[in-house]
Amino acid sequence: MCTNTRFRWAIAILLTLALQWPAGAGVMLGGTRVILGEKDREASIPVKNTGVSPYVVQAWIDAGEGQNKTPLLVTPPLSRLDPGMENILRIMRTAGDLPADRESVFWLNVKEIPERSKEENVLQIAVRSRIKVFYRPSGLQGKPDESRARLKWAVSAGAQGKGAVLRIANPTAYHVTFTALNVNDGQQLINADMIPAFGESAYPLSEMKAPQAVQVGYTTLNDYGGETPQERVRVPAAAEPAAVTVEIVPPPPADGAAR
Repeated sequence: MCTNTRFRWAIAILLTLALQWPAGAGVMLGGTRVILGEKDREASIPVKNTGVSPYVVQAWIDAGEGQNKTPLLVTPPLSRLDPGMENILRIMRTAGDLPADRESVFWLNVKEIPERSKEENVLQIAVRSRIKVFYRPSGLQGKPDESRARLKWAVSAGAQGKGAVLRIANPTAYHVTFTALNVNDGQQLINADMIPAFGESAYPLSEMKAPQAVQVGYTTLNDYGGETPQERVRVPAAAEPAAVTVEIVPPPPADGAAR
C-alpha cells in the first residue's frame, strides 16, 4: 500500500511539472548559418524574443564541444531581451592563424536563460541553439555552390574487408553540408552531416555484405541556409572515391497535374 501511495504521488508531481514545462524556445535566430569573409569587418545575425517573458541571452563561439578557444568572438556575449524585441549578434575575427587555402568552421552558441520565477515548484530550463559559422578566406579556388557537384564517391570494403561503406571525398576548399542522403531510392537513409573541405567521410551500408554499385540521392544547404534541388549519382564499387556524373532529380508533379 505504501509503495502504491508513493507511486501515485510521483505521478502527480511529474504531471504538475509537465504542465509548467516551457512549450519551446522563446529566442529565435534569424538564420541557420553565418559566413564571415576574410575582408569583412564582421558578420551579423539577428536574434529575437518571440516569447512572452524576458530572457538573458548568452552567446559564445567554439570550435566543437569543449573547444572554446577560437580566433572569433561574438558581441554582445550577454544581453537582456524583452518580449518582441530583437538584437544583433556580431561576429568578428581576432588574432590567430587560420588556413588560407580552405574554409574553417566554428559554432555559434546562443543560450536563452529565463528570469527566475516568482512562483514555487516551477521547473525552468535554459535552451541552447547552435549553428555553424564559416570563416572564408579570400581567393579560394572555385565557388561554394559548385562544390557538391565536385564531390567524389565510391562504395568500398568496410573494416577488415567486411561489408561495405559509402565513401564521399570533398576535393574543394568549401565545406558541403547534406540535408538528406539516401541509397537506392530509400533502401537506406544515411544521417550524413558535413563533408569538410579537402576531407572525406565514410558511412556503413548496412544492407550490403560486399561492395557494389549504388544510386545515391541527396540535397545540401547553400550559403543562405536554403536546400538545394535533389540530385543523384551512380556510385561505383571502387577502392578510392572518384568523380561521377551528377543528375538533377525532377520534382514530383503538382497535385492535379498529369502523371
